[in-house]
This record gives sequence, C-alpha cells and structure tokens, in this order.
Amino acid sequence: MDTETRARRRSRAPRTSYRIRIARPDELDDVLGLIDHAAAWLRAEKNTTQWARPWPSPDDRRKRVYEALLNRETWLLFDGERPIGTVSIRLIGHEELWTARERETEAVYLHRLVIDRRYAGEGLGAELIGWAGRKGASRQQKAELIRIDVWTDNTELHAYYRRQGFKDVAIRTTSDNTPSGALFEKPLSLVPPAAATRITERLRP
Repeated sequence: MDTETRARRRSRAPRTSYRIRIARPDELDDVLGLIDHAAAWLRAEKNTTQWARPWPSPDDRRKRVYEALLNRETWLLFDGERPIGTVSIRLIGHEELWTARERETEAVYLHRLVIDRRYAGEGLGAELIGWAGRKGASRQQKAELIRIDVWTDNTELHAYYRRQGFKDVAIRTTSDNTPSGALFEKPLSLVPPAAATRITERLRP
C-alpha cells in the first residue's frame, strides 16, 4: 500500500455514508467507466483475462449494459456526487449457467459488481454484496440465496467471494462461450442486517 493511499484512507471518516440509487440510462458511460477502471487495474496487477477486452465486442457490451439500465437492474453507488461503485441485480438465473434444478430455488443474481479501486480495503465491496442481496430479497421474498457468476480464470476473485461466505457451485460453459462461468452462491441468511452497512438508498435519481 502506498503512502498516498494510506493518507486518503486516514482522511475519510471511519463511518462515511454512501448513497446508492438506480442508475439512469444516460449514466451508461459512468457504469462503463467504473468497469474500465477496474479492467485497467486487473491488466496491470493480476494474472487474469477478465475484462481484458469488452466481451464479446465493445458494441455488444455497451448494448448489454444499456439494456440492464433500461430494465432498472443496475445501481450506482456514490460518495457525494461521485460514482464509486455499481452492481446489477436480477431475479432470474442464466439458463445455461444455472441448471433447471438449481433455478427451482429462488435466488438473487448479482452481476457487474465493481468498487472503485481507490476505496479498496475498506470493506465496501462486502457491504455492496450485502445491500444488493437484501434489495433483491425485498423483491423476491422467497429467495434463499445470493448467486454470482465470476470470470473463470480470475482465481483471486474466486478466493475473495469464498472469504465473503460464498461456496463453489460449478464451472460451466455456455453456447456463446461466456468467460464468466465460475458459479458461487451464499445463503441470504448469512447477510448482515441493514444496520451494519454504510450504504443508504437514495430514492430519487
């Protein structure tokens, strides 16, 4: 950890409050910017192909992320007015990644979960997972699990999710050869209560 990073962390109050809200379609570039910032760090620091290039192409990625915005699945996390994180929440699993039997168990499915690297080490990623799990469960009240598909070769990210209480399910391939085929799940019963988070929902964009 460099001196500048330590100084930034010391300068923040220990219980800084962060706001989260539904991302608007006109905030597509904010969401993609967070992903691209994380991708640049991964290329420089980690032995993974994750986000080495937009998958399967820049236009296809842009369309996929934009559709999630139109469907009101994507959320933006803010520090003041600055977007510092994002997550997409779905209530239906990918039919080729999750088996029909697995999908019989209702679950909250998380996608494109990113925290700005300048906030790394503060536990904010774990809080965003918990917040997203609770938010999804408020819409899918019989949901029992949080599920996530992870880039198959990003083994350090696999280890991170295990530390957050997720268990390995399988590694699967799809007809479109998605590189995100490592599957993990965690009981919603293990998610900390809302009182334990610094994240507060902002109702209006």
